[in-house]
Amino acid sequence: MLTAFATLLSHYRRHPGQLAMLLLGLWVASALWSGVQAINASARDSYARAEALFTTGLDRLERRDGEALTRADYLRLRHAGLPVSPLLEGTLEAADGTRLTVIGIEPFTLPGDNAFAAAGSGSDLTAFVTPPWQTRVAPDTLAALGVGLHEASGTQPRLAAGQLPPLVLLPALPPDTLVM
Repeated sequence: MLTAFATLLSHYRRHPGQLAMLLLGLWVASALWSGVQAINASARDSYARAEALFTTGLDRLERRDGEALTRADYLRLRHAGLPVSPLLEGTLEAADGTRLTVIGIEPFTLPGDNAFAAAGSGSDLTAFVTPPWQTRVAPDTLAALGVGLHEASGTQPRLAAGQLPPLVLLPALPPDTLVM
């Protein structure tokens, strides 16, 4: 066994460049594998946060004619005793070109077990619904808004379409999502 190992090493003694390339290849392969694992872990975390936010188990109401629900429709449903809550969704473009999903909630009628309820719960409810209002954002979205993590709370970033209300970090939100 020792003789076979010595024979293999004698090859690399005569060809040190091959030994260097072998070691370099192993090093690069392990670095790439570690990088792919880190990216996959980050993607799994982002998907899990998005799924937790959007799989609320609640029904979605839409009109048969495809038009948006009106205030009269909403009031009719509330008077009928249905626990409905309006939810508006749109997009805007950040300064760096990232498309951000904007979700507007009405925290007073939102079911308490809903993932969006965290955006307007507890003592923060007053700050959320009164001027200057608040924008709930995931820490991952701050780079798209041009804001650093240390300066995020209370910052009002400017966008091409105007200025956002003060930011409040909510790590449970998926990246590139704003809740107002």
